[in-house]
Parts: sequence; structure tokens; C-alpha cells
Amino acid sequence: MGRAAGGVTLCLVLAVFPALAVDPCDMDFGPAAQERLIGNTLTWNLPAAGKWQVVRKDAGRRISEGCGVGVIEAPLANVRAVVDAAADFDEFMPRVLESDVESVSTGVYLNRQVLDMPFPVEDRRYTVRVETGAVETGAGTGWQARWTYVEGSGNVRESRGSWTLIPLDAERTVVVYRLLTDPGGRLPAWIVDYTAPRALRRVLASVRERVLGRK
Repeated sequence: MGRAAGGVTLCLVLAVFPALAVDPCDMDFGPAAQERLIGNTLTWNLPAAGKWQVVRKDAGRRISEGCGVGVIEAPLANVRAVVDAAADFDEFMPRVLESDVESVSTGVYLNRQVLDMPFPVEDRRYTVRVETGAVETGAGTGWQARWTYVEGSGNVRESRGSWTLIPLDAERTVVVYRLLTDPGGRLPAWIVDYTAPRALRRVLASVRERVLGRK
């Protein structure tokens, strides 16, 4: 009788407090978030496969942070194989002319990139430190690559971001792509913010095409 009553109580609690819709762009999937997220039930408001939900958020910088969310119809391992192969970015990523990788330790590497910028803006050169590994997302264990700018390595003001991959099921992967890049120079902040959503969609579409082309 006690167990039955307990079960009824639990159902009532769940009915009164339904799972809240969560925007992945509002969440920090870094190590500090693990204890808070483990065990939580998240409801993902995801766009259809092949579509991307892109937002810009104030990050307390001259440039806003961009975030794109979508689903790629492939296992997490297939998506990871593409976004973790930074040395190949110059083969398919928009505007990437050169991309070299130097290993630092297991799961950590330096990625030097050269970006082709439209005239009259000078091409951008920089190096980021990338740290990769498993991450608890609250919707299952995923994988993340998180990077920060190596100060003095190029001619940008700042570059930081992350790829977070979350298994939706065995054949679909949720992709959360965050990026804050301030190219510096004479480019006004409003121009960077205006063009950034389209640039994020191009990157995400390029990754999806690369992944599906390998299947």
C-alpha cells in the first residue's frame, strides 16, 4: 500500500512540475556544469534535420556570441570524426585557407588557421588551443571540443567557442555550435554581428554535408 501511494505521489509531482523546454544555447556544457546537469530531464526544441536554429547573445564583449543548434542524421562518432579533424578544415570549411594542427597532449591540440576575408579586409591568422573529451549534457553523455585564442598568435582580437555533440539516438546527433570571434581591425562590430548568423549557418551546413558525404 505504501509503495502504491508513493507511486501516485510521484505521478502527481511530475504532473504538477512538467519538464521545462530548454534552449541548449543557454546552457554551459563544460565540466563545471556536470553535477548540475546529471539526472535532469531536458526537452529539446530542435529544428528539423537540415535546418539550423541560430541566435546571437550578449557576451559582455564588443561582439556578440553566436550559437547554432541542429540535428545531423548520423551517429555521434561520425560527426565527431569531422569536427575533431581540424587539419582538414581547409578542405570544406567556409573561408578557411589553411588549417594546421599541433598535438599538445591527449585530447588537447593547437589549431592554426588562416581565413580568407573579403576585400579590403586583411586575411585573418590565429591559433586556438582546443580541448576535447566526453561531457555530461543532461540529455546523455556527449562529446565536446572547446577552444580559446592563444594570445599574440595572430591578428584577431578574440576567438573562442565550442562544438558540443549529443546523441539524439543511434543515428542522429544534436549539434550545438558556439562561436565568439572578434576579427579586430577596422571592421565595425555591427557589421560582424550582422553577417555572423549567415556565417554560422554556412559552417553548420558544411559540416553536415561533410558528415553525410562520408556515410
